Amino acid sequence: MPAPDPHGITIEVQGNGWSLLIETFLLLGRTQRKARARRILANLHRDGWACRNCGGPVPEYRRADARYCCEGCRKRVSRNRRKLPGKPLQNRN
Repeated sequence: MPAPDPHGITIEVQGNGWSLLIETFLLLGRTQRKARARRILANLHRDGWACRNCGGPVPEYRRADARYCCEGCRKRVSRNRRKLPGKPLQNRN
């Protein structure tokens, strides 16, 4: 599955809110980009689409359901979670 187009959606900060610019080519990928833009806007309104580890902004070229700004942050959280004593990790099937 290909990654999202890094130039397809642009986030702009305007005053106290955000705006998204969506580039579509004819009718190709229009529905998916609209759905992705809605998800990104929901993330921005909820928590500013911030990384759950370092608090930095998540780049717009990341997936719309991304929780971390980079692989390093995601792996750091995973390593820390494995080090915690207590319940064993459950399989995510």
